[in-house]
Amino acid sequence: MGEAGQASNAEVSDFYDEFAERQTKVGVNRRHESIVAWLRRFGLRPDDSVLELGCGVGTVTQLLAAELPRGSVLGIDLSPHSIATAQERLAAYDNVRLMAADVSAADVEGEYDVVLLPDVIEHIPLERHDALFGRVASWVKPGGFVLLHYPNPHHLEWFHAHHPERLQIIDQPIHADVLMANAYRHGLHLDYYERYSIWVREGDYVVAVLRPASGVGEFTRLPQPRPSLKARAMRRAKGVARRLAGRRK
Repeated sequence: MGEAGQASNAEVSDFYDEFAERQTKVGVNRRHESIVAWLRRFGLRPDDSVLELGCGVGTVTQLLAAELPRGSVLGIDLSPHSIATAQERLAAYDNVRLMAADVSAADVEGEYDVVLLPDVIEHIPLERHDALFGRVASWVKPGGFVLLHYPNPHHLEWFHAHHPERLQIIDQPIHADVLMANAYRHGLHLDYYERYSIWVREGDYVVAVLRPASGVGEFTRLPQPRPSLKARAMRRAKGVARRLAGRRK
């Protein structure tokens, strides 16, 4: 497992149909909570509309539903069983919609304040990323943002070398140059990129925030702190001293 391009959509869907039980048992953990914390940091608001690509059984979706009392979240996943599980566990939330579909072909209308890819991009074959980012760019509002969360590619390469049995059916390292090439091609620019730690000291995850280039507006100068009374007095004194020195010449 773990090699891209060697599994059909049906095989991937079947894998995640079976994987849904494991996800349900794990439930919400630090990774899911961290993803939502990053969303808050970059401007998630209670009335936002969020498109979550690769929602699985709805663990992050559930956290988002609570964060969006006046907003909404649309979760999409390739696995019908995962979506059925998510629908059952999220039945109490009226601000959640769920769809079983391939994100590269899903019939999604409208634009969203936030497009979220929570540990999913590494499971989509690289040859599909160009088309994927074209769709993502069409779904995010000009003033919105895209947040990607995925394994540190170097850490994932270590798993390929040492623990391939722990990888999912497609589990490929996503290096920054590949990510940026596909994003920039479709008018998305990099606003933030960081490798950080959840379970591993050396940094096991990456968070990347993309924004539409069309949404870049004016650049506003930050207000500068007013000098203290002492500093202003010293500045005036130096000015007086310079003028007196000039007169003596």
